[in-house]
Amino acid sequence: MADATLLVLGNAGMPAWGRDQIRRLSAQARRRRVRLLGADTPEALRAAPAAELALVDDVVPLDVHDAEACRAWAAAVRPPVDAVLTVRELSVHPTAVVARELGLAGNDPEAVLRVRRKDLCRRRLREAGFPQPDSAVCRSAEEAGRFLRETGPGPWIVKPRDGLASIGVTRIERPRELDAALRKLAEPAPAMSPLAPPSSCFLVETFVAGDEYSAEGIVLGGVPQVLALTRKRVTDGFISTSQQVPSGLDKTTADEARDTVERALTAIGITHGVFHVELWVTASGVVLGEFHCRGAGDYIHALVEHTRPGLELYGTLVDDLLGRTPPPVPGPAGAARVEFLFAPAGRLRAVRGWAELTRHPAVIAAHLQVAPGDVIGEVKDSFNRSAVFVAGSESPDDIDDLTAGLAAGVTFETE
Repeated sequence: MADATLLVLGNAGMPAWGRDQIRRLSAQARRRRVRLLGADTPEALRAAPAAELALVDDVVPLDVHDAEACRAWAAAVRPPVDAVLTVRELSVHPTAVVARELGLAGNDPEAVLRVRRKDLCRRRLREAGFPQPDSAVCRSAEEAGRFLRETGPGPWIVKPRDGLASIGVTRIERPRELDAALRKLAEPAPAMSPLAPPSSCFLVETFVAGDEYSAEGIVLGGVPQVLALTRKRVTDGFISTSQQVPSGLDKTTADEARDTVERALTAIGITHGVFHVELWVTASGVVLGEFHCRGAGDYIHALVEHTRPGLELYGTLVDDLLGRTPPPVPGPAGAARVEFLFAPAGRLRAVRGWAELTRHPAVIAAHLQVAPGDVIGEVKDSFNRSAVFVAGSESPDDIDDLTAGLAAGVTFETE
């Protein structure tokens, strides 16, 4: 017999790492005698395989990307739920709206919108005294060109105001590259299709020179706690190629990063949930990047749990949302890394070594995105990389060689 019911906005049609998050959430919630009510669009629920739907106890068709539709449903139905959460970026605002409508624990919807709209987040951080790149909301090439002239010599970043997964993001070195960046910004993005067409606004920011990292954590009792710092490697197009915990930062820098992130989350007004905050380590210190009121993609949640042995990240979140006292957070140990593999362009003939990789005892998770017959093209965002695996090690000293060896065992034959 369940003691409580949890509403999960967005439980179907997820990328591989999202399905793994829902799988872990399901197991950890059920161990706490919590019933799961999944909600997703009718199209996603119809297309979901039975095994995916079995991770929740019941489902309700709902446009989980439309905050007003979710609010109206909650107001009319008054579903008997005790908490609501999401692991999906496009549902973080609807989740906050539903929580407010039902009087449940959750973030202030205005704070969530502040995080989703990157210029508002930058403004709040500047007002709170955190260093930020110069940025401008632009509505035309002329406005963007004016910003480039005022902040030169560059480089700059051109990106959507509220995008995700590096979609539409371009680094430009010279003003003459702006037109190409704006054309890329206007390209259709299937991952963003649940939302209304993007507005004419976009962001231009000064480029931050530094190594990229991210902070993963959870807010417990209203207090943010960084659980891991992640080292990130990206392509020239800002597509992640690997993620690793621990980050390799020295203690002084790591302490600065944790403190900066935790203070910034409080300044922005985030009071609940799992978080993922991007940052740079520069010559002058830590500079905060984008904030997310949900766990990271790219299997980073698996890195966090593996390097905090015994931690149930989503179970801990459920405890907090239900007003229960979660168990103490285990201490850090070991290392883990996410590695993405990229097939060469062409028609894929065969994949060699994948089965052997998945059977390796160090492999925590793995997903092959492509199959023989597929035509491999340019990787434009985080959703069309060829394959990914997660490996764990007892020591940070071993993780690089371990993942390099596993990756070398997989070959993609294309023509």
